[in-house]
Amino acid sequence: MAAPFKTVAVCGPTASGKSALSLALARALHGEVVNVDSVQVYRGLDIGSAKLSHSERRGVPHHVLDVFSPERGANVAEFRECALTAMADIASRGKTPLLVGGSGMYFTILLHGLAPVPQTPDDVRAAIAAMSPEDMHAELSRIDPVTGARLNVRDRQRVSRALEIARVSGRKPSELFAEHTFSRVDVVALVIVICRPRDELYRRINQRSLTMIEQGLLAETKGIRDQYGHVAPLETIGYKQACQLLDGALAEEKLAEEIALHTRRFAKRQMSYWRNEPAKRGWAVRPFEHEPAEVIAGFDEFSPRAQKTMKSFRAFSVTEAELMQRVKERLQEPLERTEVWYIAMKE
Repeated sequence: MAAPFKTVAVCGPTASGKSALSLALARALHGEVVNVDSVQVYRGLDIGSAKLSHSERRGVPHHVLDVFSPERGANVAEFRECALTAMADIASRGKTPLLVGGSGMYFTILLHGLAPVPQTPDDVRAAIAAMSPEDMHAELSRIDPVTGARLNVRDRQRVSRALEIARVSGRKPSELFAEHTFSRVDVVALVIVICRPRDELYRRINQRSLTMIEQGLLAETKGIRDQYGHVAPLETIGYKQACQLLDGALAEEKLAEEIALHTRRFAKRQMSYWRNEPAKRGWAVRPFEHEPAEVIAGFDEFSPRAQKTMKSFRAFSVTEAELMQRVKERLQEPLERTEVWYIAMKE
C-alpha cells in the first residue's frame, strides 16, 4: 500500500471560526482549502451552508465546493474521490492542502476509506429508480430498520443506494458498514479542532442564524424548491426551517430561533464526535505539557443532571500567530499518524 497522504485540517463545531482560521493557515503555509462540509458540496446552497463568497476567500483557492447538483444528491464515494484528487493536485504544485469542514463522517471516510459494497447491476438500479420514495423507504425499513430509521424518506439518493446494497448483497447495509473497521490509513492529518466555551459558541450560532436570514436564506430556499422541488439537501439545518416557514408551518418571528436551536444541537453532536473519534481511530491527541490550557464546557443544554455529568475539553490557548508558528514547527517533523490539537483561540 502506498504511504499515507499527509495534510493539515481545520475542524470543530459550526460557527466556531473554521473558515477564518483556514484562510490564515493558507497564507502561512501557502495552502489551498479542500472542503469537508456535506452541504457546501451542493451548487446553489450558499447562504444556508455559510459558504464563503469568492471575495471572502481572499484569493485562497477552494476545492470540492459546488460539485453536486441539489437534485442529484451527494455521493460520499464521489466526494472522497474529488477530495483526494484535489489534494494530490495541490501538493503537486508545491502547496499545502487544508481540509476544512465540520462533517465528521466525511472526514473519517476521507482518511480511512469506505466500507466495501457490491456494484449494482443496471437492471436492479432501474427497478429501484422506478419506485416511489415511499415504497422505496418502506422496503428498506423492512429489510434494515436501523438504516430506514436513519434516512429520511425524501433522501431518495441515499435510500435508493441503501436499498441497492441490500438487494445485491442480501445483507443489511447497517451490518456491512458496522463491519468496516476504518483500519486502512490513506490520509494522515494534523488536525486543529477549534474549541469555544459553550456560551460563546451559542452566541456565535445565534448571530449566524440571524445573518443567514438577513442575507436572503428564504429567497435562496424558495429558488431551490422552484427549480428542483423539495430535494434532500433542503432537509438540512436552516433550509428545513425555511421550508417550514414557506409552507406556513413556522411563524416568521420564530425562524431564527428554530435555526439556532437545531444548530446548537448539531454543534453538540460535532463536539461529541471530536471527543470520541480520536480514540476510536487511533489518532494521537497531542498534550502540550506546561502550556496554558482552558477548560471548555460541554454542550448539553437540556437538563441540570446532564450538565453535571457532561465532559469538557482541555483546549490549549494560543493566539493566531502562535498557532501558525507551532504548526510550521510541527510540520518539520515526521507525521506518522493523524494528530489532533484542541485549540482555544485568544482574541
